[in-house]
Amino acid sequence: MKKFYSLVAVAALSTLSFGQNLVVNSGFETGSLSPWAAGTGSGYTEPTVSNTGAHSGTYSAIYNATATTGFFQNVAVTGAKTYVIEFWYKASSASAARIWSIYKNAAGTAVYTTTDATTDTFRSLNKYLPAAAEWTKYTVEMPAHADAKSLDVAFRAYGGQSSSFDDILAYEKGTLAISDVDFKNKVKMNTLITDKLVIDLPVKSTVNIYTVDGKLVSSNRVEVGSSINTQSLSKGVYLVSVDNGTTKVTQKVVKK
Repeated sequence: MKKFYSLVAVAALSTLSFGQNLVVNSGFETGSLSPWAAGTGSGYTEPTVSNTGAHSGTYSAIYNATATTGFFQNVAVTGAKTYVIEFWYKASSASAARIWSIYKNAAGTAVYTTTDATTDTFRSLNKYLPAAAEWTKYTVEMPAHADAKSLDVAFRAYGGQSSSFDDILAYEKGTLAISDVDFKNKVKMNTLITDKLVIDLPVKSTVNIYTVDGKLVSSNRVEVGSSINTQSLSKGVYLVSVDNGTTKVTQKVVKK
């Protein structure tokens, strides 16, 4: 009988637990933008929801901007609490995009906890996201003003450049751990494989297999109770990454 082992996390958790993400349609897996919308500036246009090259799942939001534009989603928050925004992005240059998220009071007026944008992490410290040709995780946190009732989780893209966004999350700091650990402990697999990788998943997930030098050799969306055909893999050591769209964990396996 094959032995099974719980996965151990070797990378930072990319998102938070089920039910704690304030953002709806965080990975655009509905195939549409809603309830995200163009904004918050006048004349801003919606990004394209594309089914090519997503960070996880099938879809991501993409801009090939011709002018300054952006999109956002307004979520409810509690004043004086600290919130975290996490997302994955790609940017064609170091001036292609930035996060530009703002707390608002009950009247919908912006309320700030810093003196200006240069000290506001939710406004990228008045800077841009670093250039990133591959999917890159970005995480920021910011205390809410005491009068804050909502938060515009917002992004800007700039003309003549391209940017992509996926797996966007917003949550109260400190609400992360329990369900992520639960997912990590529930994902199990056989660490010695021959013709197939048998994997026990609590939910449908993306399973990527890499060589030890980082080359992707297999990528599958795996249903609960399924396995992955590994007949084409050469004998050796591989890294298996499991991503449910909210948490990513990795395990080493050996192909015999």
